[in-house]
Amino acid sequence: MTVNAANVKSCGLSGRINGGGVRGLAAALCLCGFLLHATLLYAEPIRLIQPEATVHAGSLDDLSCVIDGVTAGPRGWSPAPKVSEPQALVVRCEHPVEAAELDIDLFFLAGRPMNAIADFALCYTTDAEPSLAGNWLPLEIQRFSAEVITLRRAGPGRLISDPPPNLMTGTVPDDVYRVEARLPGGRATGFRLEAFPVKRHANQAAGLSWHSPYDFSLTEFRVAEHVRETTNIALQRPVKASDPLEILMVPGALTDGLPATIAHPGKDDLGSNFWFEIDLGRVVHFDHIGLRSRGDEYLERFSRMKVRSYAKDPSAGASPVWEGMIRADGSHPARGEVDIVRAEMGQGTFHGRYLRISSESKVPFSPQLAEVEVYETRRPEVIAALADGREIPVSDSLELPPGTRRLTLSLRIPQSGMPADLRFRWRLRGDLETWQDSYLMSIDMPSPPPGKTTFEAQALHSDGQWDATVYRLPVVTRQHLWQTDFFRWSAGGAIVLFALGLGILGSRLRSARKLARMKAETALANERSRIARDIHDDLGVSLTQIAMQCEVMEDDFEHPERMRQHVAELSGSARAVTRAVDEIVWAVTPGNDTLEKFTAFIGQFVENCLRPTGIACRLALPAELPHIAMEATLRHHLYLVIREALNNIIRHAHARTVHFTLTLEGRTLSLVLSDDGAGFDPSPDAIPAGQRLFSGNGLSNMRKRMDEIGGTLEILSAPGLGAVLTLQLKL
Repeated sequence: MTVNAANVKSCGLSGRINGGGVRGLAAALCLCGFLLHATLLYAEPIRLIQPEATVHAGSLDDLSCVIDGVTAGPRGWSPAPKVSEPQALVVRCEHPVEAAELDIDLFFLAGRPMNAIADFALCYTTDAEPSLAGNWLPLEIQRFSAEVITLRRAGPGRLISDPPPNLMTGTVPDDVYRVEARLPGGRATGFRLEAFPVKRHANQAAGLSWHSPYDFSLTEFRVAEHVRETTNIALQRPVKASDPLEILMVPGALTDGLPATIAHPGKDDLGSNFWFEIDLGRVVHFDHIGLRSRGDEYLERFSRMKVRSYAKDPSAGASPVWEGMIRADGSHPARGEVDIVRAEMGQGTFHGRYLRISSESKVPFSPQLAEVEVYETRRPEVIAALADGREIPVSDSLELPPGTRRLTLSLRIPQSGMPADLRFRWRLRGDLETWQDSYLMSIDMPSPPPGKTTFEAQALHSDGQWDATVYRLPVVTRQHLWQTDFFRWSAGGAIVLFALGLGILGSRLRSARKLARMKAETALANERSRIARDIHDDLGVSLTQIAMQCEVMEDDFEHPERMRQHVAELSGSARAVTRAVDEIVWAVTPGNDTLEKFTAFIGQFVENCLRPTGIACRLALPAELPHIAMEATLRHHLYLVIREALNNIIRHAHARTVHFTLTLEGRTLSLVLSDDGAGFDPSPDAIPAGQRLFSGNGLSNMRKRMDEIGGTLEILSAPGLGAVLTLQLKL
């Protein structure tokens, strides 16, 4: 790692250094500063697009390599052969950059040592469409380094390298330039790199690099937001003094980040007329200011410090917006102690861009300071919230749904360029009063209890001081209805009313149970009567017919042909009796009291009735049915209506095909029986367009059965058009 002479100035030592010991001290301090620089955090590179150059030796694809994220390679921006004229490269930002400071890296890793840019400048623009001829302003370069050569300042936003030695060896690596720059205004839409020709000797041709062939190949141009490890916004800010300092001292020692460098006036009798002034670059709201002494000798020079802040340049006559006296009693801090200045220690509004520090102490060479640290107000804020994994809106308050178990909050600290991983703490007032420390910007916690509470968060600064500003977010956890006081009082009243009405209700329930038993007994008696009637009507008639056939057989015993006819008729009658018994038993069996069993039975019944007649049967039955109970009365009446309809079709319709469909929509059961037979017209003079819904006289018994079970029966028929029977029943 090479230490650059330019860093000596940033470490607080000037050109007055002379002698080997002093140079050694300067180098040591410089190395400390560079190491501090190396430990700073870097954000993700800013997305750059559309590179454009005044001159480029290669193709557009070669030029695009300078922003492809690959640091090494043979391709990039090369201005050859026009190396005797200034050249420029412009890169655009995909999105406008919002940052206070930037890290800019220039990589010359094409395998050509000694051919990096010799003299260059870095500029920025806020033009909506950046171009080579646009409005460009210099970046404020703060710190810089190179891997091989030494860089020096050559002007605002401009650096020049020392000529490298002429000796070429295999150990000389390619170079990388690293620059930390302040972005005035905090916004940019594009960046411009300008290369200027240089001459090693007066009689030598100018070139853009120090070594033949005097061009360069920039393999990567990278820009990222500069992120510090510290929240001290005064670090590396410019400092000036009203009068010359002691020899070897420079005002910049107060903001170089090194507590071993000090600064004090060069004369011992200046008193309060002497001051240090720090320009923070923008107006900021202070949380606190740290005043640090070196902690070895002359501690008494750190006393009766007067701190004043200005929103405008005090050199132009502006008045301070805040001022306070530190250690007005004449005391001084102990070794290594840091005095913390807060708003309540002075008068006015604790903000500003310029800080002036003086001393009203009578101790000679006062004030003597090692470091001035300024910490801007740093307040966390909640940007997103999840209630049991579901996103909820975040505004001036947070409202959680009833029953929320886990609450997840995502926070941020809106401070550009500051470290995001510093510790902060949080708590819930009224629930979790103890501060909880966290390094993660996401908090997962149990949901607060129903009611109102407040989420509080407080950030920690890099010097270990808690920010005085506390973020507060009201949190309301809504209650379920049964958790409210209204519900509790209502429930109590309901219990009282329930107790008063319990006796009445019990009496009514006993009466209802008695009535239900009576209805059940009546229904059972009716069912028994129906079964007896069916046995009498069906079985009785069939058995009487069988007896009469047997008597006839006795008279025709000696006539074989007539005996065979009688035996066939007797066999048919016996089968009819058997079928009737099966149907009665099916209707009264409790295990068949479901819609699924009824569907299977009625489909089989329709098919069995039509098969001997030669009439084709088409069934449309659901493959799956829900488990719905059907009383024996319902099944029986539906069965008898279907049976009656089938008998009419077989005897009178002369049909070739019968369709039977069973459907269930919700709790409504529909049975449709249609045929392609002759049809009928019980009221011809009232038939519109050849079709009508009829209620013939022969259908009264079927309609009566459907009425008894709360169903409907509809028949659509006309001569020559067949008939459609529709039964509907609410289960």
